[in-house]
Amino acid sequence: MNHIKYFTLLILSIGIMLNSCDIIDEPFKDSISPIDTVGLVQSDTIIQTQKAVLIEDFTGHRCKNCPKASKAINELDSLFDSQVIPLAIHAGPSNFTGVNNEYPTDFTTEYSDDLATHFGISAMPMGLVQRIDYPNSHQKTYTAWSGITNLELAKSPEALFTLSTEYDAPNRIGVLNYSVEMISNQSNPLWVAVYIKETGIISPQLMPNNSRNETYVHKNVFRSAPLGPFGISISENGGTSGQTFTGSVTANLDPLWDANECEWVILIYDRSNYKVIQPASISL
Repeated sequence: MNHIKYFTLLILSIGIMLNSCDIIDEPFKDSISPIDTVGLVQSDTIIQTQKAVLIEDFTGHRCKNCPKASKAINELDSLFDSQVIPLAIHAGPSNFTGVNNEYPTDFTTEYSDDLATHFGISAMPMGLVQRIDYPNSHQKTYTAWSGITNLELAKSPEALFTLSTEYDAPNRIGVLNYSVEMISNQSNPLWVAVYIKETGIISPQLMPNNSRNETYVHKNVFRSAPLGPFGISISENGGTSGQTFTGSVTANLDPLWDANECEWVILIYDRSNYKVIQPASISL
């Protein structure tokens, strides 16, 4: 009897399931059409609510102490997350950045060289934190980055970005839409610079013990500056609290870059002294 009872219940259950599937599935049968996922444009959006700090790490794959600076940035990045925006700029002396059989990847760019020249980079590792103290004492060793970053993040934000992106994967075209609201009054000329960086690049690096790490992971590598190394002017007369500046930037990605590992970096800065008022970043 128990076997008959269970068999009857099983038949009833299957019948209910089949009827349920018909009721749920039927309205969708005629409305579904194939979707071309390859041609879809991916997008992302962020709205800043906190002050952020830009750390520009001038580095080289043949600089044996540069991994120490990268480690210092990674620690700050882990501690403060999106409030710290790292940018590893391979530029400067060729004995640190040059290409040979052991270090075959050329990470330098015309724009990164322009930045290194402008900021007078002649030794590595060397960094800028918000580009403060330019032009006399803006170069900071990596041991100083943590203290300066903490001091900067303790301040109230002077501007906040809202960012949105679009990425056309088949054509490898990225678009960054930005809006920056002034939180405090600024009297000096305001400029916006935009960069693209890439993370997760595996290539040889000279290490502090003079060994060569063939599987070193290079992070936050400066790739391009779609508006040029120093960007564009958005106001020659500064800005007032509550004022908003908007714009859009388009860039074609190099075929060798991994789009999934690329990010936009944008900063608004005081052109009179190059001090970064607020940076932001968002996935490509």
